[in-house]
Amino acid sequence: MANLSLEMNGQYFLTNEEVDKQIPENVIGNYAYGNTVQDGAGNKAFQVRYVGRADKESLRDRIKHGIKDGYSEFKFSIAQSAKEAYEKECRNWHDFGGPDDCLDNKIHPDKPDGMDYKCPVCGK
Repeated sequence: MANLSLEMNGQYFLTNEEVDKQIPENVIGNYAYGNTVQDGAGNKAFQVRYVGRADKESLRDRIKHGIKDGYSEFKFSIAQSAKEAYEKECRNWHDFGGPDDCLDNKIHPDKPDGMDYKCPVCGK
């Protein structure tokens, strides 16, 4: 999994101030929570622990939920539509081990309310 990319901005500390600084108001998109880990060779990398999206509420507000859940860092990307955000969340969830219980979110991403989109990876 080392060569996979979330295709997201940053690696920022998860604080209210940093979220407000990095993310524009009133946008939707995707996010990942995680933390920096170091391998045996001393290389540092972002370890993805949770992937998600905000397709109705503000991405800024949604990411802040991770603070109370104890996550320390985040990455994000802005989406142009609920479908784009859903499909990206699905790809990230599959790529970073969701089906293998490697992420804290154990269930497949839900479709946006009232939409009949299918996952671009597994077709669910």
